[in-house]
Amino acid sequence: MRSWSAWVAALALVAVIALGWRVFVAWWYDDFGNIALARGDDARARALFEKGLGLAPESRLLREDRGRALLDEDPGAALRDFTDAACGAPCVAEAGDAQARLGNMDAAVADYLDAKAANRLAATADGMAAAGKFDEAIALETALSQRLGDDILLRADLAASQARVGKFAETAARANPARAAAYRARAIDAYARASALAPFNEGYLLSLGFAQMNWGDKRAARDTFAKVLARHPHQADAEQALQLLKLASPAPGTSG
Repeated sequence: MRSWSAWVAALALVAVIALGWRVFVAWWYDDFGNIALARGDDARARALFEKGLGLAPESRLLREDRGRALLDEDPGAALRDFTDAACGAPCVAEAGDAQARLGNMDAAVADYLDAKAANRLAATADGMAAAGKFDEAIALETALSQRLGDDILLRADLAASQARVGKFAETAARANPARAAAYRARAIDAYARASALAPFNEGYLLSLGFAQMNWGDKRAARDTFAKVLARHPHQADAEQALQLLKLASPAPGTSG
């Protein structure tokens, strides 16, 4: 009887050691996969995470990390990994990253807000714009604006989102001469919305005024700069802009 118990105990010990070995090596693959990911070697990271999952297929950690390695190359597969990992707010925010790359902007915004990761949304939009994906960046911020709606408590966030749309549209106009007129009109509209939502924000008003002065209605630009000075007396940029507009004023009886 004692020999039988010892034999069972020995088998149990071997099983524990065997299982522990697999978990340890899987953890090792995950650790070195994250080092590769930090160095920008997504392919190497992905291969290491795959090996880890081969040893620990139920590992949520490895599944989430593989999703991060897949994000740019295969956002659909990354989204599945984030969903399967179910690691709470971090995975929800990462699902937002994947949805944004898939072009599902409403779903991306929903995920970011659900994860309380508005800063991550802004970073994603910035990354899109930096990569020349201006329409995608504008679409993401526009989806955020639509989601925020008219809630008076969220007016500051909504204004900031519109201002970012204006900034992306301005940059897009410089990068895409063939579509510059449409992008500039979008910038003026976005800055006007931001200024209406946050009428005492000097930066939004100045952005609107300069956009109007350079590409739109100069009379409207004068009014905008006058608003800046009414709320922020002696603001240097507004004063200088009004001087330039005054010098550029047409003769009486002609359009300005």
